Amino acid sequence: MQAGKVPQFTMRPHPAVTGGLIMVLLIGILLALSFFSKEDGTGIWKQRGILTLIITGILSSFFIILATAKFWHTHLWKRNSTHARHHQHTEHHPAMREKRMQAQQHRRTH
Repeated sequence: MQAGKVPQFTMRPHPAVTGGLIMVLLIGILLALSFFSKEDGTGIWKQRGILTLIITGILSSFFIILATAKFWHTHLWKRNSTHARHHQHTEHHPAMREKRMQAQQHRRTH
């Protein structure tokens, strides 16, 4: 953000959050698969694999909430600013002022 300017909010999730989500999913799933492959019948590695998947799911949910947070606040949505500028330009155009004045004069005479 530059000094004195309004920040621009885009509708796309922040790249760092998206990267974090991908890393958490990738590392969590690979770690869980590694634990499941080490299972020797005692159940210890299976429990570690399940715990890893649970933690991966919680962290992934956190990153998804973080990535989509700006969608929940409509005041951060990027609107089509050209429509408002066009409307404002048309409203203050000299031809439109003349039409308004003619309409006011017409109402006064009738």
